[in-house]
Amino acid sequence: MQVSVEKVSDVERRLTIVVPANTVEEAYVMQIHRFAKNANIKGFRPGKAPMSFIQQRFGEDARREALSEVIQKSLEDAITVEQLKPISRPQIEPRALTPNQPLEFVASFEILPEIADIKHDIQNVEKLVVDITPDDINSVIKQLLKQYTKWNNVDRAAEDKDRIVIDYYSVFEEVADIEHKIENFPLELGSKVMIPGFEDGLLGAKAGDERKLNLSYPVDFNVQERAGKAVDFVVQVKQVFEAEPPELNSKFLEKLGIKSGLEEDLIQQVEKTLELERNRLVSEKLKEQVFRQLLEQNPIEVPASLIAREASNIHDEIYPKHQHHDHHQHSQNETAAFNDIAKKRVALGLLIAEFAKKAELKADKNRVFSRIQEIASAYESPKEVMEWLGSEDRLAGIEAQVMEDQVMDKLMEGVTVIEKAMTYAELKGIRT
Repeated sequence: MQVSVEKVSDVERRLTIVVPANTVEEAYVMQIHRFAKNANIKGFRPGKAPMSFIQQRFGEDARREALSEVIQKSLEDAITVEQLKPISRPQIEPRALTPNQPLEFVASFEILPEIADIKHDIQNVEKLVVDITPDDINSVIKQLLKQYTKWNNVDRAAEDKDRIVIDYYSVFEEVADIEHKIENFPLELGSKVMIPGFEDGLLGAKAGDERKLNLSYPVDFNVQERAGKAVDFVVQVKQVFEAEPPELNSKFLEKLGIKSGLEEDLIQQVEKTLELERNRLVSEKLKEQVFRQLLEQNPIEVPASLIAREASNIHDEIYPKHQHHDHHQHSQNETAAFNDIAKKRVALGLLIAEFAKKAELKADKNRVFSRIQEIASAYESPKEVMEWLGSEDRLAGIEAQVMEDQVMDKLMEGVTVIEKAMTYAELKGIRT
């Protein structure tokens, strides 16, 4: 067998394999004998039909299976000899087969890029310093109360903090967009989810009222051709609801899972949850800075198959209702929008793995256990969650997270860190 390797790119290899004619013929003979042994032909006992009859009837099938077997075996041998590690299914291009002539075919596939030295000249990074304040805790408790708020239909003019149900459409540049009219839209007055002036313009409205709001789109509106321009909205108010929030008593606290029924225990639990989220976000934003510089300093070619796979994963993260689908069923149109971020994720993963290998890093068992404890502590039954996270299928993911943290620690050695104070609301991007 002859093998030649063509380096198409850093991540693509093209093998041209030539197999001796006698190897193909031997495989054919073995296949035709299998057919002869197993063939159930009327008029003949199993395995007793004349070989000429078997060849006439099953020759093409035997030849096809023999070729498939030879191609598969010779490709595996060539990959082993050349010490290649395909990460995508090889694409086979058979050349025309001439009787009594060697079999020649081409196999193309992707491999991981070879990464020699990893540059990590990380410059100054900014670390956020965020304190959890009583206001942050009270804000969460208010949200909890809001989630359990009962809304009562009232026959009066709408006030701030009321919820109204409306139908509305826009009139832009004297064109009424009735075709895209929004119906039965619940809106809490004062929530600031609509453009400025929209909610204020509905204060005092009653069920059955129609109002025309003369407004302007914000200058930073996401539709550029409308930014800063005048627009009218025609709004029909259908219902007005008044909030009836629950009382923050022991009964309500027990409903939230606070077994003691004490408000101070709720405060402690909320504070702990906010601290965990704060730590996660601060770490995430620090990683973004460091890993961005790592990517910029180490441009590498990324295999298209890995990009496609990761783009499919991102699609499922954003649209979880499709998670039960086979990733290979995603169309290119579905995942194309995620290719850029997928490419960065894959490239970063390859760099982190290679850096960890060169630095001889292994996932620290104590850190893995601590991470499992930390995640489990946010659940009602931590012990059960810890057992679940410690299972073989889940443990690999936790170890990957810890390894990423360890690489991060190594990259941060000697880096100047500039601290910047920020509120929790700013960290979360909450408008106040």
